[in-house]
Amino acid sequence: MRAFVGDCIYSPQSSQLLAWSAVLTASIGLVACSAPRQPTNAPHTRTVLVSNAPPVYVVQRGDTVSAIASRYGLDYRQIGALNGLDSNYTIYPGQRLRLTNQRSVSTAAPRPVYNTPRTTAPIVAGTPRPMPNTMPTGMPNNTPNWTAQTWLRPVSGNIIRGFDKSANSLGMWFAAPAGTAVRAAQAGTVLYVGSDLPEYGRLVLIQHSNDYISAYAHLGNILVQEKQTVQAGQTIANVGYAPSINQSALEFQIRYRGTPINPAQFVR
Repeated sequence: MRAFVGDCIYSPQSSQLLAWSAVLTASIGLVACSAPRQPTNAPHTRTVLVSNAPPVYVVQRGDTVSAIASRYGLDYRQIGALNGLDSNYTIYPGQRLRLTNQRSVSTAAPRPVYNTPRTTAPIVAGTPRPMPNTMPTGMPNNTPNWTAQTWLRPVSGNIIRGFDKSANSLGMWFAAPAGTAVRAAQAGTVLYVGSDLPEYGRLVLIQHSNDYISAYAHLGNILVQEKQTVQAGQTIANVGYAPSINQSALEFQIRYRGTPINPAQFVR
């Protein structure tokens, strides 16, 4: 199945609905041999951004990756690469997107003119700063031990399709009779309720801290509303019909910082 939202938690066709880079730097100190001198003009620096786009953009309802890229004069593929988006460029409201690899250029004013004789100062190399740990896009270096997390099975039923990113199946499918209770897999806040994505039918998204979001698709009756706090195991909806597989079923997804992960690592 397709990911959370093509251009958005949605797909590129829908109107609806976090890559790090590191730089090794070294510090250099100057040791002066003469008495203090007062410059006639003080140096200053300024920061020049490579792009006029903000470093981070918070997705709003109705946004798409292509629209965001167009707004800031960017390539939508660059946004996808920076944020580890899937092939459908799935995003969702509230998601924080990196728009550019921000860097700054320090520009100093002309060297100050001193009234005292010029003295040559020896250059003393400082201790190089350690290079920060880096990880590829979509794989944070502080990824928790997922198997240690406690998540509840969202519905009673057999698993009929598992997670397979190569086949664009980004969650688990549970077969269950229509009307079967669907429960929140973990406590959180309802982020989205709606049916703006045809391929997901009626959909509920729950935010679990700043890192995790769970999705419950192809629902029947929905019993929660946006911004509502829910507890683990609380009934949030009932199973509905999934036209793509021609039966009643629940499609369940989990994302860690926007990256699809295998729910089987959480749900037993």
